[in-house]
Amino acid sequence: MSLSDERFVGAIPPELFLDRFMKPFGDCASPPAVDFSKLGSAHTVQDISEALIRASEKHKICPALRLFITKVKKRNLEVQSFSVDGRRKDHENGAKPNLSGDKVELCPPVAGRRQLRPRRAAKTRRNFMEYHDFATADLGFVILCSLDEDPFCDPKTTPESDNGPPSCATHAPAGAGVPVPCHAPCELSNSASEERCAFERDTPEAAATRLRLEAYAGASFARQHRRFLFQVVIIGDQARFLRWDRSGCIVSSRFSVVHTPHLADFLWRFNHMDSQQRGWDLTATLATRPEAKLFEDAVRSFLGPAKAPMGPSQTGREIPNAEETLDSTNTYPTWKIRVTHEETRESTDLIVRRPFAGHRTMFGRATRAYLALDLISSRLVFLKDTWRVNDTRIRPEFRTYQDLRSRDVPFIPYPMYGGDVQHPDGSVQETVGPSLAAEGSAWFRSAATLQHHVHHRLVQDIAYRLDSVRDERELMQAIHDALIALDRAYSELGLIHRDISALNIMLTSDGKCMLSDWDHAGTLDQRARGVGTFQFMSARLLISDSVEINEHVDDLESLFWVLFYIALIRFATPWDDMPLDVFHGSSAGGVAAGKNKRMHLYCAGTYKFRSRFQSEAFGMLIADLSSAWADYQITIDPYVLDADDPLTPEHLRKGELAKEPSFWIEKIPSALRQYDAEKADAAARPPRYPPNFDPYALLAQARLRSQEGIPAPDTAEARTGAKRKASATDRDGDVLVAPHPQPAAADPPRRSKRLKILNGLS
Repeated sequence: MSLSDERFVGAIPPELFLDRFMKPFGDCASPPAVDFSKLGSAHTVQDISEALIRASEKHKICPALRLFITKVKKRNLEVQSFSVDGRRKDHENGAKPNLSGDKVELCPPVAGRRQLRPRRAAKTRRNFMEYHDFATADLGFVILCSLDEDPFCDPKTTPESDNGPPSCATHAPAGAGVPVPCHAPCELSNSASEERCAFERDTPEAAATRLRLEAYAGASFARQHRRFLFQVVIIGDQARFLRWDRSGCIVSSRFSVVHTPHLADFLWRFNHMDSQQRGWDLTATLATRPEAKLFEDAVRSFLGPAKAPMGPSQTGREIPNAEETLDSTNTYPTWKIRVTHEETRESTDLIVRRPFAGHRTMFGRATRAYLALDLISSRLVFLKDTWRVNDTRIRPEFRTYQDLRSRDVPFIPYPMYGGDVQHPDGSVQETVGPSLAAEGSAWFRSAATLQHHVHHRLVQDIAYRLDSVRDERELMQAIHDALIALDRAYSELGLIHRDISALNIMLTSDGKCMLSDWDHAGTLDQRARGVGTFQFMSARLLISDSVEINEHVDDLESLFWVLFYIALIRFATPWDDMPLDVFHGSSAGGVAAGKNKRMHLYCAGTYKFRSRFQSEAFGMLIADLSSAWADYQITIDPYVLDADDPLTPEHLRKGELAKEPSFWIEKIPSALRQYDAEKADAAARPPRYPPNFDPYALLAQARLRSQEGIPAPDTAEARTGAKRKASATDRDGDVLVAPHPQPAAADPPRRSKRLKILNGLS
């Protein structure tokens, strides 16, 4: 099952699809009659593609749109990869089509782009072919040769549907012959619930086609700035229309391209639609060459110092995958995005190219993180582009930051500007799938509940991930500061973060903590069930299988799991039973993962954390926090105790203490003082080895002492090196390493103990 399965909505009649989603502004004449009959006699993808383009150009159905057969380059392929636990990672295009090897095609077989001036009809096959360019691609055609590859199963027409949209026979052009039904019949179950889920055909060929459709749409959404995207699926002499957005894909029923005018009407309408009606985000335009050059220079100057060493034991902080911003594949265009401040209505232009992080899926929030060049301040900033869930229980992130700033909550990355993205007329950019579901149309079939999403952008200073901490002290201080931010937000505004993870606690360049990503936050009156990042969710929420309501104590426990995770991957000495398995698994096994976390806390005393970390103070802190959370788990799940050891008032007291942020905030400063004392004591002790422990350097020092008349120390290093010869010289014959001292002539020949025994000398 792909990420898009159960995200398709259909089957909307094609005439209703055209009237609802493809109404050009102003008057639009009726489309000319087009003869697509040659599509039925073609049997290969190449022949069907050529017949489609020739018919369109012959009848001039879309003179402002250039249809072409796409050429495939290496840059139009991507390699699939998998995560450690076996689950498919989010890819550039958000899907894994069933293609040969691990390659994924990014462009459909036939595409359409804006054409500034009409051209003569193509006569040769070579004239039809062109390289795909995501900067100008407007429309995609997926060509199928067999009805077995049709990924969808239309509902069977019934007598009750006579009052619905007119049949295709009434729209058939004169002389078209005997019409075929617009809705291809398919037997469905009598159960209403099963009928709603039977729209996606359950065959290997159909599943592979859905994956291809998702791959093409996902590649366009990843490289372009779109609100929605149109696709056309050609199946021999039949076709379907598709409309993609972040909540789902709306699919028309299958119709004949020979006996109905729907395909000609689609191309004619699309030809007369502007960029906004074709799905483009008007706040994003292609950057000019000078703007792209400014962006490249700014990114290169930023990446250079980030990778340079800062000292003998420290390195510069890096943003993972930041070098992908410049995009070596040449498939990501450079865009100029206009971001408007939600309150002041002031706009700022940013230059972006390729996101360096984010969820690269087709559906959902699809968060993308960019390094962006602010053209006003001429400096790099961080741009977060997401499609937030439009739910009263989840607050818009920019508004949440504004409320936090008004209460002076510390350790928060206050944004510079942002808000919901709006059209020129003032309406917000949003998805339409849920509105169709709310209408209760007879044709509506889908196996999923679609969510309503709103486009949201946020601009703030560049920050670094928590795993870039340089030592245990910086990690403990960051967790302490995040605790303070959570406490202040809860006490001042009643806000619960609800998404504490290792990626949401960021650091500035000098190591200061910033608790970010408040897009799931809500007050006590805006409650949500089971929200959070799976690996760091509290055991209580995981065990409840997303039924329990998020509480403030769940944020505190998630913060402990973040501390424990970074401690293990950065500062722990590897051991056989390192408990990294508590962070593995999938959301489908949440109950088992929650029990695994709870069992780890009960058994935490057996890990001997003091010996697992180089700092004893840091190991003691991990052990103390694990013990405290184990006491809390006992109060909410007393059945783990033996019958002879019932729940005591002491357990209840410790459980109540664990709910207080001050209890955790007070523990870390003590550990920080012990850590500083350890470092001071280590600095006062003489080193166990010389600063530059190198046998060759020691031998050179011994040779220098002998030349100056100072007797060399009788060390093992000097005796061992005395037998070696100095042969390292540079090109000029100068000795790079001083010659090793030779044994004195009076010294007896040295023999091994074994030879002495054999010769009877011992």
